[in-house]
Amino acid sequence: MDNALYHDSLFRQLAVGSEPAFRKIFHAYNAQLHPFIFRMTGSGYVTEDIIQETFLRLWIHRAEVGRMDRPVSWLYTVASNLSLSWLRARVSEHRRLARIETEHRTAPHPDEGNLSLKEIQLLVAEAVALLPPKRQQIYRLSREQGLNHQEIAEQLQLSPNTIKNQLVSALKFIKVYLQKAGGLAAPLLILIFGH
Repeated sequence: MDNALYHDSLFRQLAVGSEPAFRKIFHAYNAQLHPFIFRMTGSGYVTEDIIQETFLRLWIHRAEVGRMDRPVSWLYTVASNLSLSWLRARVSEHRRLARIETEHRTAPHPDEGNLSLKEIQLLVAEAVALLPPKRQQIYRLSREQGLNHQEIAEQLQLSPNTIKNQLVSALKFIKVYLQKAGGLAAPLLILIFGH
């Protein structure tokens, strides 16, 4: 009971913007959320992304959440919803790739590079939509808003190294997606992404 009262106190402190309270809540619930999310996603890196997104949302909505009767339930609900969204995107991705593979086998093979720029942009947009929420946000800040690693790190309260690693993973996923879905050759991917 004392422990529950202590955590209630932390959430009340969080409601008025206490960063030390936020850190303590993160350390207290990070380990509990990890197996809960991992059971749904089966992926360590996706689990980490969802945990980061969950606590980012906690900080953004700290005033409302900190005054709730059951703020921990809110944390689990957000983590569950993010996990289910990822699973739905994953299922859609598998169905789409299976359909494309079937069409590719039965249709005559066009020459590589026949996709228009608009078609390539659509494929990139589809790939970005399949990224985990945090990675998608970092990619958009970098590619669509033109922010550098340091600016994104400051905005999301992450290290520049984390931003760099997330962007590398995002680009790798998009390249693989374009190769599978669009049949793009490696040289064309280098032209699009620079490496």
